[in-house]
Amino acid sequence: MKRRTAQPTSTQDPAAVRTGEHCPRTGWWYPLQAEPATPAQAPRFVGQGSVMPAVGGFPSLWLPSQAA
Repeated sequence: MKRRTAQPTSTQDPAAVRTGEHCPRTGWWYPLQAEPATPAQAPRFVGQGSVMPAVGGFPSLWLPSQAA
């Protein structure tokens, strides 16, 4: 069963979200870390509350797009 983490108490979104965590806001997200053997992954559109995906089967750190 998935362990849930407490929601941040600040009103700002986190700077990065890990694979397996829930997306704090809808938008385009870019993977920061990926397996070196895996080709660069394109950004993905993720909805609020969705679980952040893995990149090429490996966990990643996701950064939100700076574009509004």
